[in-house]
Amino acid sequence: MCDSRVSTMGPRRPLLIVLFLTVFFAIFFVARYGTHDGGHIKKVEEKIEVLIHLGPEKPKDPASPCSEHLGWLEPYQFSYPIKYVARDIIVVPSTTGQRPSLTFIGEPLFDEFTTVDMTQSSTVNIKQCLPPLYLEVPQNNPGPADASNMIFSLQTTTNRLKSTVKHLARWLPHTGARLYVIVIETEELPADDEAISKLEKEFHAQGMNVTIVHPVQPLDTFPQRYFSLVSLMYEARNEKTQWITLIDDDTFFPSMHDLQKEFSRYDPRKPHYLGSLSEDWWAVNHYGLMAFGGASVFLSLPLAQTIHEHNDECKEHPRTTAGDVTVMDCIYRFSSTKLTHLPGLHQIDIHGDLSGFYESGREMLSLHHWKEGLEHLEMHKLHLVSDICDSCFLQRWQFPHETVLTNGFSLSQYPQGHISGQKPGILNTGMGGKDIEKINLEEMEKTWGDDINVLHSLAPTREKLEDGAKVQYKLLDSMMVNSDPEGQGKGDVVRQVYWREGEEEEGGGREMGTVMVLNWKKGERPPPPEG
Repeated sequence: MCDSRVSTMGPRRPLLIVLFLTVFFAIFFVARYGTHDGGHIKKVEEKIEVLIHLGPEKPKDPASPCSEHLGWLEPYQFSYPIKYVARDIIVVPSTTGQRPSLTFIGEPLFDEFTTVDMTQSSTVNIKQCLPPLYLEVPQNNPGPADASNMIFSLQTTTNRLKSTVKHLARWLPHTGARLYVIVIETEELPADDEAISKLEKEFHAQGMNVTIVHPVQPLDTFPQRYFSLVSLMYEARNEKTQWITLIDDDTFFPSMHDLQKEFSRYDPRKPHYLGSLSEDWWAVNHYGLMAFGGASVFLSLPLAQTIHEHNDECKEHPRTTAGDVTVMDCIYRFSSTKLTHLPGLHQIDIHGDLSGFYESGREMLSLHHWKEGLEHLEMHKLHLVSDICDSCFLQRWQFPHETVLTNGFSLSQYPQGHISGQKPGILNTGMGGKDIEKINLEEMEKTWGDDINVLHSLAPTREKLEDGAKVQYKLLDSMMVNSDPEGQGKGDVVRQVYWREGEEEEGGGREMGTVMVLNWKKGERPPPPEG
């Protein structure tokens, strides 16, 4: 693996000079002898802008030829030929342990693309393979978190729980946390006991302490089943339990270490009601200042005891079909505890293209609704890189040539110069470049389709860029592989495959698709250069 290195995009300096002079004199000729409406110059500029990006930054270490066997690409059934590039990433723990929203790296992520045609050969010779790139992450070898102070719970159907096993397996195993699940088959049918037993065994085999039960009362409605989880967990408490938590079957916790760190700020001996509001202000205004269930609802034991003691009164006549509203109503009716808002927990009540949300660099203590919408994200694939570096999932790095990596989600390029605020100019040298709107990467891009008020939740935001202003390569797949071809057992490298289909061409057909590969591995900080 650490043979699979990478590639930026561009010819060598002599060719650059020749092309530069050619285009310069072409523009001079058009400007001197062409029409005065600027049309010819505009056309020349448009031709220049589609040339492959080239900038002054070069890798710190020299590149060298290498070869790769790409037989592993066969299952994807791409239309060949394709453009291919790869880079090895070695992650090292930062000295501060912090996770910045955006980190600037002074060398390019890739060098040249290589054309690959698997119908001709699965082995490709690459002229310029860059050495591994070292990136700092908050931590690169944390091991499972100790979450034995937490009990989680959810209610769902048997079929939905089956499809949730692989996602729960990303954050729950070997943490000491327990999960209680109320299941039904349908609203009319109870879950099958044999199916329940089989599912429990599947969870246990993967190191997850999961208990699956029928509803407390067979005739309980949806909000009543949800509400009854509080007493179920409270009665299952032990000497380690500090927090009980209600979640949905598509609630996802990217880092249990980060979650534990957040909750270390609160005294569990006091009554606490912690969670997050909906991103949509209409929902907050309609339902109230409550912890929305998909983002997760956290209750300290003293507050859970209050709810448990008033279980029958609160459960008997819920005012809505939403279980999280019933929990809020009970808390506000029988205690003086108010919601403590944790903005890192996310309900995600936005729809459509959620790229702007996932590419924002914001704190992500929980995620929700990722199974829905245009993306239908395969979270177990996106999140796999956390096996190498935990909190580095969705961490952002900015590279030269207007490139931003959002780890596990996308590689984005801004060909019109929106990061620097300067169009690339002639052959991307900056000469002749025009000023262009400079975006602030700390503002969340409103890519979603809803016209909703998110000022209280997602601000600062910015408008969605026009088509062509941002070119995205989305994560297609990830897998654990072995850096030693002869190695046995579980791999030590996470291979990420980012993909973009080629644009349609005039007259039919498509441009070549693009595959970008990042190979992530744990490592140590490189020694300082000699001298």
